[in-house]
Amino acid sequence: MEVATKWLGATLDYCEHFGLQRMPFADNVNPEFFYRTQTHEAAFVKMMMCAKHHKALGLVWGRSGTGKTLLAQMLLSAFGEGEFIPVVILATPGMSKMGLLACIADELEIPRPSGRENTQGYLDMIHSYLMDTYSRGQRVVVIVDEAHFLPSEQLHMIRALTNLETPQEKLCTIIMLAEETFPRRLRHKRYNSLRSRIAMSSYLMPMARAETEQYIKFRLMVAGSTENIFAEDVYDPIHSYSGGICREVNKLGDNLLLEAYMRSEPRITRTVLERCLQEHCLT
Repeated sequence: MEVATKWLGATLDYCEHFGLQRMPFADNVNPEFFYRTQTHEAAFVKMMMCAKHHKALGLVWGRSGTGKTLLAQMLLSAFGEGEFIPVVILATPGMSKMGLLACIADELEIPRPSGRENTQGYLDMIHSYLMDTYSRGQRVVVIVDEAHFLPSEQLHMIRALTNLETPQEKLCTIIMLAEETFPRRLRHKRYNSLRSRIAMSSYLMPMARAETEQYIKFRLMVAGSTENIFAEDVYDPIHSYSGGICREVNKLGDNLLLEAYMRSEPRITRTVLERCLQEHCLT
């Protein structure tokens, strides 16, 4: 019972052991921990310019775990209030055309169409809303996360939304974030019209070796670290095993801190790293 109680309290003492105020590698979307790599910065700037220059469609793609969802939250925060009205839509497998439009309408707090709900009814309501915001000098930005889940009909509905315009400009900007296979899918001729509307795109590459080290140090600093918890010789293998993928770095970093804590080690050394990798069958 004493041993069980000790490990039960591990999560409570975890941060205290390293002098941290909070978990640095938690698996959640917290903009405070957003570390802008060169490719993240490029994607952020391009999507901001896409909206500011009233482009119809932007695309960010990359491997799972490279930070697309966190980028979506950063864009949502950056657009803020005033000139833009931003919303984030999470696409899900099997989402219908009606479901997609209803989700956008709900996020914008647009009343449901009166009478029988249908796609045209939603399009008319959304069009009316966009015209109203346009007359007030505002612009709606719809950020569609996990866009690779959208089947063909729903992607064509995205195209239909980009058709909503005045004689001068498009009425809204849609930013799609998707897995790295998504652009290959869009090369099919059935998506020619949608693909032609993509004004700006950006690929989120895995982090370089130096970026992986800075990413870890940045997250530790945000979590309250004042010391070098990770030994300098562990960054090369961490980058190698994680492939520079943010989510994999977080997973490994979290396990390394727990491993060191359980062994009462004050730092993450190569010995701690090797033991942790053995535990997870990574060696």
